Amino acid sequence: MRALAIFALLAGPVEADAFQPAPGLYCPEGADVPAIVVGPEAGVVGIDLMECHGARIAGGRVTSRQCYGNGGSVVPYDAELVLLPSSVLLHDGVRYRRRLEGEPCP
Repeated sequence: MRALAIFALLAGPVEADAFQPAPGLYCPEGADVPAIVVGPEAGVVGIDLMECHGARIAGGRVTSRQCYGNGGSVVPYDAELVLLPSSVLLHDGVRYRRRLEGEPCP
């Protein structure tokens, strides 16, 4: 019975990692790609030129069932997004650093 309970816990829904990126603008380093925006509302992520709602960042991935693409199309999204211990985001091999000032990315 204990093994069944442990299995049920392991098979449950994936929760967001406790270590989450701080809200803000994350600028790419050394690559000509769009910035990533986290928040300010919980579960909102701007990534790959889409605005995602209900986004979850867990296990080195960001997922959402409701992202708005060009023209307002609603599409699901699932991609690699790793938050490093240095608070740098890693997406598609590019590092993104949080911009502390209110200016756009350089």
